[in-house]
Amino acid sequence: CYYYGRERLFETHPDLVSVLCTDAPNLVEDLLDGLMWHSQTVLNGRLRVNYFIKDLYGNPEDIHDPWQTALAIFCLKGLPDMFMHPCLEKLLAMKWTRFGKSIFITVQALFLLVTVLFTAASISNWCSCSMSWIVVRLFTGGLAGVMFIFMSYIGFRQMILLQTASIHITHTRQLHLPRLFTNPWNAVRYICLLLVVILSSLERCYIENSVDSCAKNWNGVIGWEMVLKAFAACMLWSQLLQVLLVSTQLGTLTYAVGQLMFQVGRNLVIVAVMVLAFACALNALQAQAYDELGSAMVEVIRFVLRIDESAENTESWGLVFVVMLTITVHLFLFSVLIAQLVKGYDILFVDQEGNSRMNRAFQCIESESYLSVTTRKRFYDECGFDKPVEFDNGDEGPTGGIQFMEIASIRAQKYYIADRIMRSTGTASALDPWPPTIEKEPEN
Repeated sequence: CYYYGRERLFETHPDLVSVLCTDAPNLVEDLLDGLMWHSQTVLNGRLRVNYFIKDLYGNPEDIHDPWQTALAIFCLKGLPDMFMHPCLEKLLAMKWTRFGKSIFITVQALFLLVTVLFTAASISNWCSCSMSWIVVRLFTGGLAGVMFIFMSYIGFRQMILLQTASIHITHTRQLHLPRLFTNPWNAVRYICLLLVVILSSLERCYIENSVDSCAKNWNGVIGWEMVLKAFAACMLWSQLLQVLLVSTQLGTLTYAVGQLMFQVGRNLVIVAVMVLAFACALNALQAQAYDELGSAMVEVIRFVLRIDESAENTESWGLVFVVMLTITVHLFLFSVLIAQLVKGYDILFVDQEGNSRMNRAFQCIESESYLSVTTRKRFYDECGFDKPVEFDNGDEGPTGGIQFMEIASIRAQKYYIADRIMRSTGTASALDPWPPTIEKEPEN
């Protein structure tokens, strides 16, 4: 039971969690098991469980950077199945319910507001020059600008405080980015907010100085402004998928889809190379509709996707290369992609709940990084880690823990280890000795 020497253990080895996650991940479970205590006594269908997780939580006065706490190290260096342990489950639940969930929902609500207003004013009513829609577009741009400045401030502060992460560009070169922007969701939001600000500043009704010039002067040509609107709208609505993290089951689905899309993207790189190779071959033969490299690539893509039947008129040698491309892409590369997806889904299915909790923990640490040290210290003090935790009524144990009354069915879990110490209430005085419990064997 490590909780008796917990303070000495973490003082002597402050990098204990990091070393175990990196060099000996199989020992993490042993460490976490030693930070729990289970009672033998069941009261009204529940039993006492003490979780001594003070050092895993992290005192903000000692650890100013939330990304240096034990929970963050488990996110960055640990494995998904580690988050299935009751200690990490309780640690994550404490942080998520105290501040993580509220901050996450607030951020999502603000982005949802920007998305809805941008869609209504700049997409659905982009040609309307009524004063109400003009005000909505300008308000949307102003709100997006404030959020863009806030994210820039957070990123700049993290750079000053060296709260960065390294992204390997090559084997020898690294790019240091603020922790905020290493999260793909935040990077996409940051770009979306910038696009909304730019598009809102280009208010056509004021620039062209006419009430209905937008509707009358548009000649049907898609300009760069409309393209930016399309990209902004697509990314704004897509990033709302992160809201699914509120639910463990839906959060698992989001993580699985993201990982599978990453595998699809890697496979499509190979497909793109093969398309370029066969397009060059058809262009070299000067086959019909393939006389230029650019048009050849377009025609090959259309043929592979079966958008066009132009390959019917292709000359014999050109048709040979088209058939080879079809066999390569459809029968080989797509089959490999399907096999990769099946294998990847099997792996994700095994650790789906662990992946979901790991993703939520990552978001919780990110939310904690928005808070000041004073605010974080207030949440830390509310946990009451400085108070002794009872083993039984009147039998106080060490500090640094928190007690939960768990349902008695947890005794069937592999993490349940019943207390093997015989405890007696009262003072430990020589004048008040314990009653004898071992009877002497009768002498023959």
